[in-house]
Amino acid sequence: MIQDPQKSKPLTVQSLAAEGQEGFQTNQLGKRLERYGKARADALQFRDFLAGLGEDRLASALSDCGNYAVFRDYFTIGQTRLARFCTCKKHLICPLCAIRRGAKGLRVYMARVEALMASQPGLRPYLVTLTVKNGSDLEERFTHLAKSLRTYHRRRSRARQTGEVRKASAAVWSYEFTNKGNGWHPHVHAVWLCQEAPDPFQLSREWSDLTGDSFIVDVRPMDMADPVAAFCEVFKYALKFSDLTPHLRLTAYRTLRGKRLLDAFGDLRGLDVEPSDS
Repeated sequence: MIQDPQKSKPLTVQSLAAEGQEGFQTNQLGKRLERYGKARADALQFRDFLAGLGEDRLASALSDCGNYAVFRDYFTIGQTRLARFCTCKKHLICPLCAIRRGAKGLRVYMARVEALMASQPGLRPYLVTLTVKNGSDLEERFTHLAKSLRTYHRRRSRARQTGEVRKASAAVWSYEFTNKGNGWHPHVHAVWLCQEAPDPFQLSREWSDLTGDSFIVDVRPMDMADPVAAFCEVFKYALKFSDLTPHLRLTAYRTLRGKRLLDAFGDLRGLDVEPSDS
């Protein structure tokens, strides 16, 4: 009988927030290595589970991930940067790659949002969450959510359509998936840039009419005094590793690999802005 590896919690929003800048104070190197070490330990536990199932290619990829990292010390300014890193790029099963992927999205889109807000002072960011009803079939639930979201977003380009989404001139969003024993719960976290605040009650009615099974939404203005904390909700990991059994984690990987789990529309899509470490 294959034993499930002991679950750990190496990933938190705080972990991602600490990765928000590529350059960091040299005295923080130990904490960063500690985060990477915990994530790698979790990946190696899952590798052993995969090896027991005969998933040798996946197990081998996780074995090599994080084998080495090269940091460069810019001693004149007291900063250190990660220059090279060995990763497996399987963020759906590897916590170490999830950290790096989330951090990259956080840096890139924060820079884009800040640039747009500087050029259009009337824009305000809102954190918007959309859900669908839980279900046992992850692929069916994800397809339902993704199709509903595409249909809703298309209202922006059709003159006779109405909807709170038309208030957003640009947006970035990501999918998140949890399973706490009541079936798969896919949902979307998004940042909408709007001149006018979205109405959560109207958005709930529109989303319920569209999905047929969910009216639960959330809309809240983002605190730009601490933008990293707000953006972490969007760019945190697609899977909460500590909440999933190894079998569910493997199911999620097989179902979601190759799917586009992060996207944008409007001026945020393809905007070329160099991320800042200031």
